[in-house]
Amino acid sequence: MKISEIYGKKIITTGGRMIGNVKEVVLDIEKGEVSHLLTTKLENLAKSSNVREELSKNSVLYKRVKNIAESIIVSES
Repeated sequence: MKISEIYGKKIITTGGRMIGNVKEVVLDIEKGEVSHLLTTKLENLAKSSNVREELSKNSVLYKRVKNIAESIIVSES
């Protein structure tokens, strides 16, 4: 799957809770892999007074991804 195909997909937990839609994909260039899926744009995070807190609230670790099809299914946190 291409990274561009992930944008806009719904992120849903295995328990059925809707987290949001993918707005940004964060890559770990050193490892050559996706590290996070963001439910907000990066520029919105940059404007925040507490970037770390906003990142925590608006991102999902890619290692939590269980399946990608019409939606992205992630394990519960």
